[in-house]
Amino acid sequence: MKLLDSMQRMFEGFSAGTSIGKIGVALGSIITAFYSPIVALLVCCFVFTTVDMFYGIKVACRFNQKITSHKGWKGTLTKIIDEFTIISLARLLECAVLGAEQGVFVLTGGVTVIVALTELWSILENLNTLNPDGPWKALGKFLKKKGEDYIGTEIDLNDEHINHNDVDSKES
Repeated sequence: MKLLDSMQRMFEGFSAGTSIGKIGVALGSIITAFYSPIVALLVCCFVFTTVDMFYGIKVACRFNQKITSHKGWKGTLTKIIDEFTIISLARLLECAVLGAEQGVFVLTGGVTVIVALTELWSILENLNTLNPDGPWKALGKFLKKKGEDYIGTEIDLNDEHINHNDVDSKES
């Protein structure tokens, strides 16, 4: 009984004893319960996207291209928000279909793998641009073949362009 009284006093303290405070604490708890199982997936996407941005900036510096804040941090933050939104929607669909208590994250894991592989591909393109004699092109071909085998269709990469979402394509 003392434990319940203690928990009630703590809850009253967090919510400042107001109805709005109680609603805020309840919403915070729901949001935490929703996102806590997928935090590692979100961090993974954040890391891959940030590493891609840094290599994109490195390539831009190598070729004396203008780096703008719109294409740099602002563009990367927009991409991260979009990725988090897609992963959150996949999580919501899983909760609606499978129930929140299920630990199988087929959709969220699948979306995260697709996002991470897309970013990894961009990182490999940047590395290949920085060091054409390195193993990056061979690794890219290997990943392409494995991806084709996995999805059961050919991946068309004939558009051999450097994808630098983080730099302005105009030289200064």
